[in-house]
Amino acid sequence: MAKKITRGATRIPVRKERQAIEWKNWFRHGVIFTLVVGVIGCGAYLEQVETLPVFPILHVTVDGEFSHIDKQALVEAVTPFAIGGFMSVDVARLREAGEAVPWVKEIQVKRVWPDSLHLVVEEQEAIALWGDDALVNNKGNLFFPAKASFPDGLVQLKGPKGSSRMVAKQFYEVSRLVSTLGLSVQEIEMNERRAWTIKLSNGVSVMLGRTDSEQRLQRFATTFKAVLQPYQKDITAVDMRYTNGLTVAWVAGQKHDFNGTI
Repeated sequence: MAKKITRGATRIPVRKERQAIEWKNWFRHGVIFTLVVGVIGCGAYLEQVETLPVFPILHVTVDGEFSHIDKQALVEAVTPFAIGGFMSVDVARLREAGEAVPWVKEIQVKRVWPDSLHLVVEEQEAIALWGDDALVNNKGNLFFPAKASFPDGLVQLKGPKGSSRMVAKQFYEVSRLVSTLGLSVQEIEMNERRAWTIKLSNGVSVMLGRTDSEQRLQRFATTFKAVLQPYQKDITAVDMRYTNGLTVAWVAGQKHDFNGTI
């Protein structure tokens, strides 16, 4: 009888799976590393370039629409600050020097490769006189050019120190209303008590006082159209500082009788 052969346990090898390579992470890290190196390299290059004599500022050009600004005087004012390399020039100091030139309101400085600065200049727009030695621009700010450059025919604005913006705003509002009367503003004054007086192009002064100036001006316009317009040449002032009425100051010997209308 044949002997039964008993075999031992057979070990079956288990194939281990290889761990997938995270290519996306490697790629992302590689890109970041490349960018960092590139930035550092560019910075080092620019730092070295700035030391080379081929990159100084050689030209300053000016662009803008001017009535009062002297371009040559502006270039001469900023040239001492156009020093250093193309990237290292102190733009803030250069702009400050340029904006100190009379009639210059604002300057934008643009670098033009490889050796130029281009100035885009906005000129002041004068809307009125302020006192004896200042002008008011369209934002209500004061500037101080030479008196010889003051435009003719400007409105006179007056007010306490620091009130130019408030007075300029009132000027715009009053001008819109009185233009409907065929008139214009010649002078506006706000005194220390913040009381308003307006002088019109027909020579009539309108006293509005401190409160309700808008309503009082509207009431003046209504009364002027209805009653006063035919007699305006004989009027020196209209006082609107009353709740429900007004008073009229006449040229000497020219008082008119309205039979109780006013």
